[in-house]
Order: sequence, then C-alpha cells, then structure tokens
Amino acid sequence: MGVSILKRIISLLAIPVLAVFTVGLCLCTFIAVVAGLLYTFGVDIRMQLGPNFPVPTYLGLPVGILFGALLLFIAFFSWKLLKFFVASWNV
Repeated sequence: MGVSILKRIISLLAIPVLAVFTVGLCLCTFIAVVAGLLYTFGVDIRMQLGPNFPVPTYLGLPVGILFGALLLFIAFFSWKLLKFFVASWNV
C-alpha cells in the first residue's frame, strides 16, 4: 500500500513535467528543421555546433533535420514514459 501511494505522488509530479517537456520537444523539432531550411537559403541565422565551429551554409538543412530527428526521438520516449505514468493511475 505504501509503494502505491509513493508511485502516485511521483506520477503526480512527473505527469505535468513530462507533458510540457514532450510538447516543447515537438515544437523545437519543427523549429530546428525550419531554421535549417532558412539557414540554407541564406537568412541571417547563426548555426554553430560549438563556440568556434560554424555550420557551413550548404549543410544547414541536413544539420537541422538531424537535430530535429534527435529531438523527435527524445520526445517519443518522453511520450512513452508519460503514457506509462498515466496508465499507472488505473482508477
């Protein structure tokens, strides 16, 4: 009985955090791809992989897609974890 209460308390805190995190990552996925596209076509956006390592203009879209895919991958597992916590509330 004590473990069930502890699990619900953790879920009570984790569900809103994971929901906002998942939505934010999905939004950032879209932004990363659009920014890569705009950078490739010459819009004045700064894309750097490090402090002194700028991305070449012709690689803007592939880097944006790669970064967007990474964000979407993390969002997918965050969504799975969110579904797990919601399912643990079987009332």
